[in-house]
Amino acid sequence: METPARTPEDIIGIIPHTLGYIPRDSLVAVIIGTETNGSQSSSTTLRVDFTLETAADILRRGGSGYVDLIGRACAVTGVFLVVYDEGYQPITPLAGHDDEPTIAEAAAADGVDLEDAAVHRGLVRAAIDELAQSFASAGIDTLCAWWVSQKQFGRIDDDGDDSTPLIAATTSPCATELIAAGSNPVGTPQELVIAPMTAEAFAHSRRGRTDEWMGMDEAFVILADVFGRLDAIRTDDEPIDVTRLQAMLDLPTVMAIDVLLAEKWSRDALEMILSFDHPDFPPALVAGLDGEQLCDRSRRFSARAESAQEIVGLSARAPRPRDVMLTIAFLKEYLPRCHPRVRADTYAVIAWFEWALGGSTMADSYARAATDIDPEHGLAKLVVRAVRLGFLPRWLMESEPSSF
Repeated sequence: METPARTPEDIIGIIPHTLGYIPRDSLVAVIIGTETNGSQSSSTTLRVDFTLETAADILRRGGSGYVDLIGRACAVTGVFLVVYDEGYQPITPLAGHDDEPTIAEAAAADGVDLEDAAVHRGLVRAAIDELAQSFASAGIDTLCAWWVSQKQFGRIDDDGDDSTPLIAATTSPCATELIAAGSNPVGTPQELVIAPMTAEAFAHSRRGRTDEWMGMDEAFVILADVFGRLDAIRTDDEPIDVTRLQAMLDLPTVMAIDVLLAEKWSRDALEMILSFDHPDFPPALVAGLDGEQLCDRSRRFSARAESAQEIVGLSARAPRPRDVMLTIAFLKEYLPRCHPRVRADTYAVIAWFEWALGGSTMADSYARAATDIDPEHGLAKLVVRAVRLGFLPRWLMESEPSSF
């Protein structure tokens, strides 16, 4: 995005495009870091579930957990906080005129208790104040905090005394630029889950070879070539170009990935290789292996418990976000083309990489897509359980926080 964010409308307008969906019952932190030249920018956005129960928990436990989580994710000097809460009833007039009914009054006409609405606002505001104090104690500025409710948004510290129509954010210069570039946020995370081809389209894509399977040795030969091409993309500074990923996915490559996902040992090896940070598969080493050597190494190391503990997400090492995002993008381009036999495996592996990067919402959505196909899929069930229990990847739980 070329247009810098200068207004609240810009920042709030960007958030759905950053996430890919319109958040609901959420607390979003737009994380700001300071570059070496002194300029400030945001490359990370954190979204967590947020309800009145969450607000009460923040007041009871404090906000240090959120501060610690953000500090482990990246270096940060400031945050913008945005609460998405459809139950937050501000008191400003609907149309910004004194002779118009307030949103709260309109809600009261629909049976909403104004006293309850005031308590609701007060609890949310108190929780955000608690978070701001926790951030301040860690040297992080809370640059501003806003609420978004229904078709309005406003500053939380105004306590609903003033608000702006949400359309001002969705049509802001930054949001407009993103829309022009093709961004189109959907209503829920589940809508972002990639759907497979129809049976007819799949049969056409396989050119009559729907029941044919490639040999494992040939699959690793192709993987060695694909790895080199992906490695070239990950090491440049350009935005990930999905057309380059699509160009890799000819029928032999698709069939090779099918085979690699169909066996547990080769699926584990694929996760190790495509994380680009596994100590047994460092990119410089993998790039020098031919297919036979890569297959032999994969068989040996995928059977080792020590190697399994170093898989991205289980390792204490923080992954390079671009590397994991590239792998997710590649697998998402592959997914519609994959063989039905490995469809659940594909969903589950994408879910694992999403979770390993800290994206629990999308991880859960992809894992559930896998369990819809195979309710007993081990990897998918593991991701669903991790998200449900609030388990984060090890690098977010145990690594040293980034310096502020």
